[in-house]
Amino acid sequence: MLWLWYAYCLKLDSMPDVSNNPELLMKMVAVLQDSEDFDCPICICPPTETVITRCAHIFCRPCILKTLQRAKQCCPLCRRPLSVSDLFSAPPESSGSDNTNTSSRTTTSSKVSALIKLLITSRAENPARKSVVFSQFQKMLVLLEEPLKEAGFKILRLDGSMNAKKRAQVIKQFGVPGPDGPTVLLASLKASGAGINLAVASRVYLLEPWWNPAVEEQAMDRVHRIGQEEDVTVVRLIAQSSIEERILEMQERKKKLAKEAFGRRGTKTQREVGIDDLRALMSL
Repeated sequence: MLWLWYAYCLKLDSMPDVSNNPELLMKMVAVLQDSEDFDCPICICPPTETVITRCAHIFCRPCILKTLQRAKQCCPLCRRPLSVSDLFSAPPESSGSDNTNTSSRTTTSSKVSALIKLLITSRAENPARKSVVFSQFQKMLVLLEEPLKEAGFKILRLDGSMNAKKRAQVIKQFGVPGPDGPTVLLASLKASGAGINLAVASRVYLLEPWWNPAVEEQAMDRVHRIGQEEDVTVVRLIAQSSIEERILEMQERKKKLAKEAFGRRGTKTQREVGIDDLRALMSL
């Protein structure tokens, strides 16, 4: 049995790169970029050695390997027959030089420059003040690390690629008081939306607006919690004449619809909520 298992592993190591399958590659990129807090459906943790199946489901390489050892080999999600030949590995990561070029371009962004100026001003007022920078894009958090370090900030990152234990460690480190501890936390909007306490900070920066205002409010509430001893300042960075302004307008419409639907029950002046209003309220 041992030699069969060894042969099986060798076969899996020769798994083709998904780059040669454009349809599956687009699916993998969409899932991993748009859902940065994506977890492997088998181990319920951020995927390691990411693998996508021919039926377009994403798993950890070790997890799907164990699944395929069973007598009846099938996809754990759709139950379609599945074999090693139906698995594709993630494309190789970009070279370090490409990442360096991306980071240098990020420092020229007007929004990043504005954020750094705001953080420097806040640091001048109080060197020990802690700030949380929220973004809905994991890659944006990574790209912010270098310019913030160059500006002299001690930073930490909290995103959906981390398991619960790692997130707890980051939150604990962020709580170290004084200027010797980290002063800026780069946090995922979704991964930091609930269940954590960031009351050690008193400044919140939202890099992009999210279509659902409740998601932003949840994230802000992580800072504005019981035990907060300072006034909390929230800053939204919105690019003028961009889609971000339209997202803010959509947020206001959703707030208005929610108020009309649930805030004035029993009054004669309340306008009835029609199908179109409900669709706009609940639409993605």
